[in-house]
Amino acid sequence: MTTTDKKKRKKQHTRRKRRTLTQAERKRQLHFRIGLSAAGIFIVFLLFFAPFGPHLLSGSGKGRAVDLSDSVLQYQEQVLQYCEEYSIPAFSQIVLAIMQQESAGSVPDVMQASESPFNTWYANTPNSIPDPDYSIRVGVETFAYCLEEAGCAAPNQKERLKLALQTYNYGNSYASWALTNYGGYSPDNALEFSENMKVKLGWNQYGDPEYVSHVLRYYRS
Repeated sequence: MTTTDKKKRKKQHTRRKRRTLTQAERKRQLHFRIGLSAAGIFIVFLLFFAPFGPHLLSGSGKGRAVDLSDSVLQYQEQVLQYCEEYSIPAFSQIVLAIMQQESAGSVPDVMQASESPFNTWYANTPNSIPDPDYSIRVGVETFAYCLEEAGCAAPNQKERLKLALQTYNYGNSYASWALTNYGGYSPDNALEFSENMKVKLGWNQYGDPEYVSHVLRYYRS
């Protein structure tokens, strides 16, 4: 047998070996190749979106603030920073909505947090905080406390979130009062609490009974 004949027979033998793959084996090969392709796409996805990871996670409640003024938008990074510090990163968009309602970012006390008991640097009188960064810190710490009082662990707990928002506006244990007497927030009991506090303190006005709807117009879940 010549060398040429041997090469021909070897090629024929190789072709026969390739044809012996079963249908099941071909399917396994196909699935393996698909798996490799999917893994490659996933790795590219991770490499591309890794720099945005913290911001994507901060929106894990699937909601976002809307119709914000430029003055509020400039504080996004600080809001996220303090929300992470006080373990409420999923609520950063809610905090921006609160800021929009409270001040639209137009005064130094952007979160209108000077009367909060967590303000220990300045007088507890309206607009006494002269530093926006400190106002955000105090406002976020206050809201974290309100969320705890309301038992709200995620932005999608809508009724609990409403209770926390009204508590941010009212303070004075509104959350515990509403839970004890009504099982939670309602526009009616928010108004009742305001009326009760006006009588108790001898004031003409106490807080904003419609605070929840006023904040949530700047938030889409």
